[in-house]
Amino acid sequence: MMDYDLTLWTYLAPSKVCDGVGVFALMDIPQDTIIFEPNWQEQVYDANMPDEVRTYLSKMTYNNLKGFWIDDSLRNLGQQYYINHSHQPNVSYDRSSGRLYAISDIIKDTELTDYYFPGERDWLI
Repeated sequence: MMDYDLTLWTYLAPSKVCDGVGVFALMDIPQDTIIFEPNWQEQVYDANMPDEVRTYLSKMTYNNLKGFWIDDSLRNLGQQYYINHSHQPNVSYDRSSGRLYAISDIIKDTELTDYYFPGERDWLI
């Protein structure tokens, strides 16, 4: 039997940094805490996939020429997808592991933000 950490660190609410949804600390989160960890499902690829779906999946998943690594059901996107951009983030996404860490102590009810690189800022287009 696998041992899972079922700690719920966050909740969704109206963002304070944009006009959309944001992710907020449900409780105090100590620095270096793993807040989200992927549950890799499978790598999917369909040569007949519509361009709109391919574009969306390339933004929302790990991907390479062989396909897209789905870390959850596409019908059940996790809260981590709602973390907004900041030039002074309090979380960091480790691309090698898919984990999201607190890079500073985060106080309860504080919005979680990450630094998005320029090529990832599609909302500016």
